[in-house]
Amino acid sequence: MVALLTGLPSSASAAKPPSKSEMAAAQKRANAAAARLAKARAGLNRAERAIADLEARTAATEKVVAGLEGQVRQLAVAQYVLGGRATTWLGGADPGEAARRRAMLRHVSLGRTDSVDGYRVARVDLAEDQETLDERLAEQVRVVSSLRKEEAAVSAELERLAAAQRAYEAKVAAEKAAAARKAAAERAAAGRASRNAGVAVSVDLGAARVLGSGSWICPVQGPRAFSDDFGDPRSGGRSHQGNDIMAPRGTPVVASVAGTVKGHNSSLGGISYYLNGDDGNTYFGTHLDRLSGASGRVAAGTVIGYVGSTGNASASAPHLHFEMHPGGGRAVNPYATLRKFC
Repeated sequence: MVALLTGLPSSASAAKPPSKSEMAAAQKRANAAAARLAKARAGLNRAERAIADLEARTAATEKVVAGLEGQVRQLAVAQYVLGGRATTWLGGADPGEAARRRAMLRHVSLGRTDSVDGYRVARVDLAEDQETLDERLAEQVRVVSSLRKEEAAVSAELERLAAAQRAYEAKVAAEKAAAARKAAAERAAAGRASRNAGVAVSVDLGAARVLGSGSWICPVQGPRAFSDDFGDPRSGGRSHQGNDIMAPRGTPVVASVAGTVKGHNSSLGGISYYLNGDDGNTYFGTHLDRLSGASGRVAAGTVIGYVGSTGNASASAPHLHFEMHPGGGRAVNPYATLRKFC
């Protein structure tokens, strides 16, 4: 199940760090694994919803069968009693009494035919529903097994992607350091020449590293994988209102834009945050492992929390459930934005 990231090193100490194109290919494979996981999760939720519907229908049919069974039992008893005494009734001295008894016999033998037919149909429906329910329960077991395999596949892909990313970043950092040393040497040489000429020269020591920059920042700053799973079925008849960004537990989660952030907690989502962005949109993230303590006004790129699996998320598939609410209204699919900036 786990796709191999061919051509990628297993650690940052590998002799040949990956190229930019190899990193892009690795990211593509990780996203494909995340898409398979999303498909398996949607399949499980569809199966659970179908099972819940079947269980409700089966319970209702069982109730109908129980009610009709009582009527059919009464009918059988009445037919036996009346059938055994019918000649006595019909041969009685009182013609009126005989007519009433004939009418009663017709009512018992004919008027309750619908109960007998209904009972037979209900029993057939119940047997079919129970058979279908057994099949769906067996299918659920298979889907759960598939889901667990896909979770393991995504975790393995992300681990390899993280190792490759560390190697790639180490390579880039080494190249930058070498370039900086070369530039410093050139500036020093130029400085000596300038001092000889009586001109002062300033040296740029470089800027501090930040987790993100730009007009919009990917909320997960580290190895990540995601797919377009907006609208997929979820438990309780809900539909998915965001995208799940898979990432190793503890990966930093940052403010995508500047704004006001507030922590939140719920049984469904676990540790969460709301970010009322200066761009007029509200962002919601959940299933965090923990919050960073940032609250109130934050700059874009500020660490809000860390990827986890709190709430109803699977412990074996940590991720950030991420939502976008334009103008603070209904959720919209964030996939296009995440594709652009993540």
